[in-house]
Amino acid sequence: MTHLVIVILDDLSCLPDLLQAWREIGVPGTTIMESVGARRAETWLSKAGLASLDRLFDARELRRRTLWAVIEGDKLLAQAVAEAERVVGGFERPESGLLLVLPVAETRGLHKEQQEPVEEELPPAVRPDWIVLRDTPVDEVADILDLKPTIISPDTPLDEVANAMLTHPRVHVACVEAEDGRLVGLLGLREIADDVFFHITPEKFLSEISDLDEVMEFAGRSAMRTASDAMQDPVWVKRGETVREAFRRMHENELPGLPVVDEQYHVVGYVNLLELLAIGLKRGSEESAKGQSQ
Repeated sequence: MTHLVIVILDDLSCLPDLLQAWREIGVPGTTIMESVGARRAETWLSKAGLASLDRLFDARELRRRTLWAVIEGDKLLAQAVAEAERVVGGFERPESGLLLVLPVAETRGLHKEQQEPVEEELPPAVRPDWIVLRDTPVDEVADILDLKPTIISPDTPLDEVANAMLTHPRVHVACVEAEDGRLVGLLGLREIADDVFFHITPEKFLSEISDLDEVMEFAGRSAMRTASDAMQDPVWVKRGETVREAFRRMHENELPGLPVVDEQYHVVGYVNLLELLAIGLKRGSEESAKGQSQ
């Protein structure tokens, strides 16, 4: 089945990320058009007069982008829709835009001859057995670790988040999911601990304030009540991606663990940094012992 996906973006800052996400999952091509909503145009026409018609569509307030993409197959369609939802933060959000999917009866020229991809050259590993580990699919490792992710909703009170994390003591990052099951944020153990201690001993945090920025941070922290108030942007590793990617994202985002998600960004597993290291060390020891016995 072939589909035409139309996305009308109100927030132009989302455009580069959406194009990149679609390119990575294999959407064959995207057409981009400038567009304006009729209601907005009528409002501006009544204010500006017909003499200003030429300047109407140059106004920043009226700029939108409409994206058109022809997609074959239900699987790729589901991925493309999920990526669009993730990038804009959900199309039910005000001023986010609109997504439409229409059936296509026939296409010509959709598939072009592709150049052979250039294979990535890996740098030499410190130990040969680490090559196997770092290129191991992360979902295989998640199955071995068998860690159940801590999943909460955006409106979960922070004290309940702490209780939820206590039920999974080996999992140090809570996953915040929207109503549709999509990952929308993360809450680390350190953030939860800071919140708990903030409400127990606020004077400790107050005594460390030395400038206006820290005053504003204190005010913001005192207003935090739910997971959505304290969560950070979502970071994840997808099924099929490698342990190397998991290590890199944990390191770049200073996280002790990561959720494993499917193509629709539903949390399906979890991996811990410490236990990934433990598996690597164990595997290295086993390979060394095997080599010595031969």
